[in-house]
Amino acid sequence: MKIETIREDTFQNYGVIFAFPGDSREAFYIVDQDEESPWRTALFRFSDKKTDVLERHPNTKETFEPLQGTALLLVASGEAPEDFRCFLLDQAVSLKKGIWHQVLALSEAAVVKITENYHVETEFYRLEKAWGANLHPLP
Repeated sequence: MKIETIREDTFQNYGVIFAFPGDSREAFYIVDQDEESPWRTALFRFSDKKTDVLERHPNTKETFEPLQGTALLLVASGEAPEDFRCFLLDQAVSLKKGIWHQVLALSEAAVVKITENYHVETEFYRLEKAWGANLHPLP
């Protein structure tokens, strides 16, 4: 599977990219909001290099904001979790409600900041086959 770059045209079905629009000179820009529920913020440290499980939250959007290390973000629409895509998580994003997802570390470990509803419903999907990034050192 190829690792894709997060761009508006490749990521729009899964969520929102945290960036100022176009050539905006604004100092403050609300990227994403959810008026239905209060939110919470957390740090998530992980070192998993492979996974056989995706998860989703039908009641909340969820941000992934890279802080340390290098990570991949796997995402799939609600109808087709086996048909996931893999993105290099090199910028902050907000996933839509119900998007299947998982993060994997490319570095020894990675840390992301997560913002989501205070009360989170989680569903899990076991992949038919475990998936991981097979990275090889360059010659």
